[in-house]
Amino acid sequence: MTDYLRHMLDLALRKELQGLHFWATVYVLVVLLGSLWHVVRVRAWPTTTGQLLRLGVRPLGTPDLQSHLQDHIPSALYRYEVGGVAYEGQEISVWKYSASGILKGTAALLPRRVRADVHGRVPVLYNPRRPHKSLLLRPGWASILFLSGLIAATAAFYLWRW
Repeated sequence: MTDYLRHMLDLALRKELQGLHFWATVYVLVVLLGSLWHVVRVRAWPTTTGQLLRLGVRPLGTPDLQSHLQDHIPSALYRYEVGGVAYEGQEISVWKYSASGILKGTAALLPRRVRADVHGRVPVLYNPRRPHKSLLLRPGWASILFLSGLIAATAAFYLWRW
């Protein structure tokens, strides 16, 4: 195993495609595995009840005069309490994205999934070791399957190519 890694390092240092592809694949796999680990951990976070203050979509950055070029992101603001300490959260999901142009409406997909009661109360997931870290939506099995599929496809592409 160490001989293969050393060989791939030598190839990468000589700027040969297989060595570069190998290390790029290793990097992508590390990022994807870290994301998968995070999603699995977040699924186990406890919940508390919070008060939804704002939910919707907001422009990202400074307003653009050409509104079709302006990026939009899902946006939220909510208050919750853990162990007698009050917190404010803004994150909706583990998934972060922005949309612009004709896809601008897709930024509203996450806010639409948040379920508040008639008084604006929402379940808030929070990190038990860092209660200031919170989300409104628990990642589902689809997130785990999606990341697992990306991991498998990344590894398979390298193995198929080389």
